[in-house]
Amino acid sequence: MKANVLDESGACVCRNLDRCRRSGLRDRAGAPRPDAAFAAGQLSHVGHHYDLRLDGRPLRILVIAMETGRPRENVGLDERRAEVLASAALAFTARNPHMRGVASALRLAVGREPGPDRDGELLRLPGRFRSVHLFDAYAMANLRLCSATVAGSTKSLGNPTMSRNCLPHLSGTIRILQPTLCIVQGVEVHRTLTTVMSHRQRLGSHLERARIAGVETLVAGFTHPSAMRLTDHWGRLTSAPYLHGTVVPTLRAAHQFHVAG
Repeated sequence: MKANVLDESGACVCRNLDRCRRSGLRDRAGAPRPDAAFAAGQLSHVGHHYDLRLDGRPLRILVIAMETGRPRENVGLDERRAEVLASAALAFTARNPHMRGVASALRLAVGREPGPDRDGELLRLPGRFRSVHLFDAYAMANLRLCSATVAGSTKSLGNPTMSRNCLPHLSGTIRILQPTLCIVQGVEVHRTLTTVMSHRQRLGSHLERARIAGVETLVAGFTHPSAMRLTDHWGRLTSAPYLHGTVVPTLRAAHQFHVAG
């Protein structure tokens, strides 16, 4: 990441930065969009306990979403981790729909059920006196490491150019992190990810085993937890048929594959 996205000074050094910035700040005819904003260099979250072992087996969970949609530029790994852990300190209902969905997915991935209780989000790890929050035991990488938005909002103006240019960064992240389970949030994110997937083996309607950047992993593909359509939204525990009808059985199956080795 220091060589290809954010250098040691915190400056974005991506070779595609200018092309992506133009694609986000101009319309298809090339005219400037006065309502557009662009924030570059927003890195991933990697928890202190990402290299998790559960029941004696590695369980490295990587959540893959589209973008942060936030206006702050040049957000490094430490700052991104601090943001995620600040969300961990909140009650379930105080989090945004995205992070509520992440909490539910992580609970299922470690063999638990979705719920608002604090205890269900805590892990007891060998050799540690204090419990570890699930948010500190996973990683989250966005397909786009820059955000193009309508100024003053989180409404995305991201585009295929940005996704295509950033995909090698995501592949590099997967190569380094070696996830055993990828939880993909967003239909477009999953569609883009399939372009770098090989050796695909279907295990269910939303679950497959595949190789990405040379890494064999389980891939669970879902809508985004904050999807606009109620039928696709799963960032809450009640009135969320997608959570209970799709996410729960898929991640239960993923957990069983983990247990079986």
